[in-house]
Amino acid sequence: MRARVSLIITLGSLSSLGVGLLGPIYPIFVLNRFSASVIDIGMLLTVFGFVSALLKAPAGKLVDVYGAKKIFFIGIALGALCSLTYVFAFSLTHLYIVEFLFGVSYALQSPARLALIMDVNDVGGRGLILGIFESAYDLAGAVAALIAAVIASNFGFEAVFYACFGCQILTAILILKSKHI
Repeated sequence: MRARVSLIITLGSLSSLGVGLLGPIYPIFVLNRFSASVIDIGMLLTVFGFVSALLKAPAGKLVDVYGAKKIFFIGIALGALCSLTYVFAFSLTHLYIVEFLFGVSYALQSPARLALIMDVNDVGGRGLILGIFESAYDLAGAVAALIAAVIASNFGFEAVFYACFGCQILTAILILKSKHI
């Protein structure tokens, strides 16, 4: 059980890092690269949020039908492709499409990730395991903000998107290779 908990915490932390790297630099990227306004940034983030929120319940049903591992993998793989797509986006329309797809990705990941955690311990201690997992997930996201700022200021936005892609691909590979989940 300990190996499984460690693996799930690692997967969650890597996926959080992959998404968290975007947070602090995304608005700056949009303003610098495109003829965008602050309203555009708000709308782009709203598209992501609405799509994610609306699709989490159906994604949860997919987890029940197809299994958490498979749905988590699909969500992570789609997120990796979305991260890479930022490098090639050249209009706000492209960004809206990417945000829509990222919303789908996150909607698939969230219930699958939670189901994986809940399956770790059926007897007791779920609260502790959830607390540890959520702390690791949030810590990775917090550290990602600083990492993203350092990468973007030294190597540019594209390097951040490649780092996001790398974290998400590594997560996907670990999911595929794992026999513990």
